Amino acid sequence: MPIRARACLLAAPLLFAPTLANATPPLRLPWTCDEVHHVTNGHHTNTHTGMDAYAWDFGLAVGTEVRAPADGVVRMVKMDSSQGGCNSAYANDANYVVIAFADGTEALHMHLQHNSSPLHVGDVVEQGDLVGKVGLTGWVCGAHLHFQIQHDCGSWWCQSIAAEFVEFGDPDEDVDMASNNCPATEPCAAVLDGTETVVDDGDASCFTRQSSWFWPVDGGIGDGHMYTWANDASTADSIGTWNFAVDVEGPYRVEVHVPGSDASSQQARYELHTGAAVIDLGTVDQSTGAAWVDLGVHELVAGDEHWVRLADNTGEARDLDRKLAFDAIRLSYAPAPEGEGSSSSTGSDDGGGESGSGGASSPGPGDGETGDASETAGGSTGGVSGAADEPPRSEHGGCGIAPSRSIHPLALALLLGLGRRRRR
Repeated sequence: MPIRARACLLAAPLLFAPTLANATPPLRLPWTCDEVHHVTNGHHTNTHTGMDAYAWDFGLAVGTEVRAPADGVVRMVKMDSSQGGCNSAYANDANYVVIAFADGTEALHMHLQHNSSPLHVGDVVEQGDLVGKVGLTGWVCGAHLHFQIQHDCGSWWCQSIAAEFVEFGDPDEDVDMASNNCPATEPCAAVLDGTETVVDDGDASCFTRQSSWFWPVDGGIGDGHMYTWANDASTADSIGTWNFAVDVEGPYRVEVHVPGSDASSQQARYELHTGAAVIDLGTVDQSTGAAWVDLGVHELVAGDEHWVRLADNTGEARDLDRKLAFDAIRLSYAPAPEGEGSSSSTGSDDGGGESGSGGASSPGPGDGETGDASETAGGSTGGVSGAADEPPRSEHGGCGIAPSRSIHPLALALLLGLGRRRRR
């Protein structure tokens, strides 16, 4: 299958998520959704020094539409110039739009085409609105968009400051990026109804990514999967979250799919939000090959705020170059058979993945990446650390103690009478 284009996502806040260094407000790439463009100039390189030290140049051709990276208000606009060239003498001839944000920062969009912006000072803009079109005005040696975040200094060109884009973080020079400046996605449709539900990383409404460095690749459930690099940082930089709601509460078996390629982390640690608490599901060795991995049966309460989460700070050194894969999860209703008690986790926050049953199941027919329901979990081949099997039960539901036999009432009466006569 062809490698997928990067999905358009709005990175929703994650409950109980580790601290992340995100730009404020959350910034999307400043061009049209799904268009792919190149970073031609990064920080502290070439002409980006001093005031421009934290700016980016994006390789947008003349006439390419520029989009607002976040909601804000227009502070300054210049659209009257048709002059430009590869010389510092043209520096003040650049057309630009400056959009101010509520936190006191602002975005400078520079080298715009003559009269290409519909905006005026004081206009309220929303993320994705047209800012203008790329031109060849000002000090330019080729068509591009100069973009930087800055504090208001009373001028149009102020000291640039460090910033990040949602999903991409602080992109390096010489990388291609597909814009995530897209309309809001539909609400997540993954709802547990007492049957089986699969949530795939390709579902932009249910799988969210926070921070940067996710690579889409072939292989896995659906039309591919994503990966990032495992590391041993103290806090997470990149987090993937599979979101879902629960209509029919009760015990559900939680499984995660490990693709057969681009998955080499040996300490992938998953967490589950049951609707009542966050529990640790244990670690999975993703290097063992394609399989559904069983993370146990857990009690889920009804509600909208549920998720399975995987973060990149697995504890594995970055120089090991281990890929942490994000593919699909499967949740299957698993009530205990009639007459037996449930062995499910109760949703406490004492590390449910360390005490529940689990293990990697054997792949189904083929390479194990079709997502067929016949590729069931519940095997005992390992894959999850910290898991333990339940002790065997007797057929009478006890703890291995043989049941007592019943005594006929007439025999009981005779025995009691005999006892009385002996005592007399």
